[in-house]
Amino acid sequence: GRLIFTHTEVDPEFEGRGVGGALAAAALDDVRRRGLRATPRCPFIAGYIRRHPAYADLVVLPGGD
Repeated sequence: GRLIFTHTEVDPEFEGRGVGGALAAAALDDVRRRGLRATPRCPFIAGYIRRHPAYADLVVLPGGD
């Protein structure tokens, strides 16, 4: 019942344009829509969740099932 986010990558020519944030939001919105939880092992996704606490309820840490 959870997705583990291990890595997020955006091509260098798109960095700094909000593409990573849009990708993170879409992925986390999909997790919520599917009724799943998320384990953010990817530093970018973890940081995005810290900056957007509306997604914090989706987080389950490893071993926290």
